[in-house]
Amino acid sequence: MALRLLAARRRTSAPGGSTGLPRVPRDGRPLVCSAEQRRIWLAELVAGPGAVPPVTAGLALDGPLDPDRLTAALAAVLSRHPVLRARFAARTGSDGRPDAEPWQTLPAEPPTAAETATLVETLDLTPFPEPEREDIARGMAVSAAGQPFDPATGRLLRLTVLNLAADRHRLLLACHHLAADGASLAVLLEELATAYRAGPHTVPPGPESPDYADYAQWSRDRLERVLPDRLAYWRHQLAGAPPRLLPDLAPPARPGRAEGRSTATAVARVDAATMEALRGAGRGVPLTAHTALLTGYLMLLARAARTAEATVGVVSGGRPHPELATVVGCFTDLLPLRVKLHGDPDFRTLAHRVRDALAAALTHAAPFDRIVSAVAPRRAPGVHPLFQALFVEREESTRATTGGTGSGWGPGLASRPWGQEVDGTAYDLTLAATTGPGGAELVLTYPRDRFAPGAAGAFTAELADLLRLLADNPDAPVSRLRTPEAWRPAPVLDDDLPGPRPAPALGVEDIVADAAQALSRPIGTASASASVIESVCALWAEVLGRPGIEPDDDLFALGGDSLAVVRIAARTEDRFGVPVPAGLFFETPTPAAFGAALARLVEEHHHG
Repeated sequence: MALRLLAARRRTSAPGGSTGLPRVPRDGRPLVCSAEQRRIWLAELVAGPGAVPPVTAGLALDGPLDPDRLTAALAAVLSRHPVLRARFAARTGSDGRPDAEPWQTLPAEPPTAAETATLVETLDLTPFPEPEREDIARGMAVSAAGQPFDPATGRLLRLTVLNLAADRHRLLLACHHLAADGASLAVLLEELATAYRAGPHTVPPGPESPDYADYAQWSRDRLERVLPDRLAYWRHQLAGAPPRLLPDLAPPARPGRAEGRSTATAVARVDAATMEALRGAGRGVPLTAHTALLTGYLMLLARAARTAEATVGVVSGGRPHPELATVVGCFTDLLPLRVKLHGDPDFRTLAHRVRDALAAALTHAAPFDRIVSAVAPRRAPGVHPLFQALFVEREESTRATTGGTGSGWGPGLASRPWGQEVDGTAYDLTLAATTGPGGAELVLTYPRDRFAPGAAGAFTAELADLLRLLADNPDAPVSRLRTPEAWRPAPVLDDDLPGPRPAPALGVEDIVADAAQALSRPIGTASASASVIESVCALWAEVLGRPGIEPDDDLFALGGDSLAVVRIAARTEDRFGVPVPAGLFFETPTPAAFGAALARLVEEHHHG
């Protein structure tokens, strides 16, 4: 896969051929965060706790499970990976005030048994009727995964044990993305199985073994050297890209915020023969499953949006040093992949276009929040910048569920993957493709208040159909390979409705927009408004380091980013004495508009 090739190239191109990572002194002082951690930290400062869903893994265990032994095994795993108990806080700026940039402080001592026990929640489902327990367990897992973490407390991991019977258990491991990624969970589950089987006598890494804090410092030092050239690439690559991809999928019958879960999924499968034919469509070099599936996804998204191009988010990163292979932490970031479908290419041509774009994007990989700042797109509340559709490929692995190549969890315990979901997404559509010898499973996650279940299901099924058509006809122009497009909304005329057409319920974006409009109404004399706007201009100029900001200048066009939004909000509260929601900046991105809204906030605060 492209990510593994890129990681190999990084290893072989290390200065002097060395793959060793410098060790960061452990003297109790706060340590730098990685760029990946910084992105997640800022996202939650702007959008609130839980804005970035946790990374999770589910496991089914059949046989007698010893809860005390499991807790002791978890303590051994925690002692090996300090990042799982790191505490995160904002730095203190030169003016003595908290800044938005994060620090992490590692634990000084291994976890105690009592501390570890607080991270394990055991739920007994045996009082429920036996046929209902599995469904109840899945619902409880969704709820458990949705519980936010507090990075300031050093509790970034949670293990939920659901007992369906004395010999039937479901485990959910959930970690904050500040401390882990998907590959890290495979490491954690393997170590947890080993410690449970062999006993909790694992010794923490010695001074010669790196951990995530060493990677964080090394990667930040390296980033400063390569970032300017990489951001220049992204400014050029994304210039003129449409501001938003709007797939024309049928909305729910009752638009507005859905009750209960905010997201749902639709599933389809692609057989092994189709995947083999798709991979063999490369000219000279076989395509990866990643490239083949991504090409089909881009094609269908462009059709759904009625455009000749599409920008999709892909996962970047990986462990760039061999000695990081078993280190737990967040090594992944996001990249926008822009692909044009001009010239009505066939699948072979388009797949090579996608592969070249992906290789260029990975070569110029940069922290996503820095790319957003460099490109400075028009921002809107609730809309992910640069791309609104995400593609994630996962490979089938028994390592994460059976305990690796050893004896698993020990005699009497059989393990297997247990599917579970996380409720929440920052994107309109997220396609997760799990590939293996049996083919590929496509899981589409979507907001329930945006798309109808039938439309999402039809989109996923037609993606599988399209991939089969492409496999059978790799040299045919893609415009000739059509699917029924059953996901499009059916045209409805007002005259066809039996009664008055109900007004759609307000969504989150509508509420924010209405609030911003209300806050922007004139509130007093022109001189009072001018005074507030002048103060806003000065404050923005101070934070952005750009003197001469005018009332109609756009914050994001000036280089404002999530960090700037958080800093401006904090200093505005200090200056005017009222809390400012970060979302307000996206609806009122100029000093004139924001100043009017701020004046309204101040007036309501003092006379409310």
